[in-house]
Amino acid sequence: MPSTKRIKLLTTAAAAAAVLASATACSSSSSTNGGDITGAQSTAPTASASTTPSPTQAPGAPAIALPSDYTVNVDFKTGDDATKNKAADGLAYALRAFNEAEATGDINRPAMVYAYTGTAGAYMNQAVSQLKSRNQTINGADHYYALAVDVKDSSHVVAAYCEDQSKAYAKDKTSGKVLTTTPSINDYTDWTTALTLSDKGVWQVSSTQAEKGSTRCQGAS
Repeated sequence: MPSTKRIKLLTTAAAAAAVLASATACSSSSSTNGGDITGAQSTAPTASASTTPSPTQAPGAPAIALPSDYTVNVDFKTGDDATKNKAADGLAYALRAFNEAEATGDINRPAMVYAYTGTAGAYMNQAVSQLKSRNQTINGADHYYALAVDVKDSSHVVAAYCEDQSKAYAKDKTSGKVLTTTPSINDYTDWTTALTLSDKGVWQVSSTQAEKGSTRCQGAS
């Protein structure tokens, strides 16, 4: 894919099945609080970052600082089911945490450690590392939508949702140049994510896979 696009990862049938299986697997990830994320070296947020808490940020969750020229629109609707709503809130927070990691080049930001566990952090680190290696950050607007949550049991769910990056770009940190691109099918990603309720009551992303170039998500935007 062109270097001006933020990375998106192609799922396989086997990988998607692994995400689904992880939602019901009994493993140490169900009792951790995201301590196994490792990746880029620590980088402080930019001075222009906004630290306004998101509407879905749980009490005690680390604050998330995003660049002032970057916005995240999480448009998740789940109805009246309490478990689905809590999991959706946890996922919305996790997505903003990931965007902060991309902006700073640091996969070990406190919000990432809070929101991710299992294999998910290593998977998302591929995008963070790619941007960091190119001396880039993020710019524009990202949109997450079309959420569907499947409750496996009281502490495991699988969430499917879409992402539209047609207005999200990479930006060179040195020059400040925004690397705009022509909108295409590749801007639409279909995500499948497993979330696990930790022993501290936090819904954490435990595994995730993405299918880039989704016609379903393009149609749903």
